Amino acid sequence: MSDDLIFREVDEDVRRDRATEMARRYGGYAIGVVVLIVAATVAIVAWREYSANQQQEQGAEFERAMTLLEDERPAEAAEIFERLVADGSDGYRALGGQQAAAARAAAGDEAGALSAFDRIRLDSTLPGDQRDLAAIKAAMLALRLEGGDAAIDRLQPVLDGSGPFRNLALELQAAAHLNDGDREKAVAILTDLTNDATASAGVKARAGQFLRALGVG
Repeated sequence: MSDDLIFREVDEDVRRDRATEMARRYGGYAIGVVVLIVAATVAIVAWREYSANQQQEQGAEFERAMTLLEDERPAEAAEIFERLVADGSDGYRALGGQQAAAARAAAGDEAGALSAFDRIRLDSTLPGDQRDLAAIKAAMLALRLEGGDAAIDRLQPVLDGSGPFRNLALELQAAAHLNDGDREKAVAILTDLTNDATASAGVKARAGQFLRALGVG
């Protein structure tokens, strides 16, 4: 049975419940997208940093933590990354912070991961793109743990800027509104994304798919 038929057969309350469930599912999908971005970015930067860094001990520790992640031992990896954040050079401090937060999430410590991403997004000494990426990840966790308003609050600096993660932040903002039952705001944001000439084809496709799932268009 198609989504359109389902939406025609249920009343408005059930439609809102399905929309909220879609927001949760969409949030999970968006997490997958960002995880790929983080993995690719961290892998490239970490390799360059490791290759150029004269502090071999820190490089070895970072590599050991990455191996622990691959071996599905995220809690142990998080401890190493956190030591690098506390004692490492600027490059390893930045990389270790992102990886420590991701490792905490992988270990099931979502509250710890949220705190870690919050520290990164609020650290004015880090590059803007790293802070924006941490804000995206923090918003995803906050949406589950604290609700839509908390997620949007973390997204606001990204939404106000013009960085590469702004459209993803708009998608998450729509999911947050939907999670809180404000279907109208979510639809407006997603519609704007589908009509945004600067948005990528992938962003437009995801926004259109989300709208169709909501029975729009």
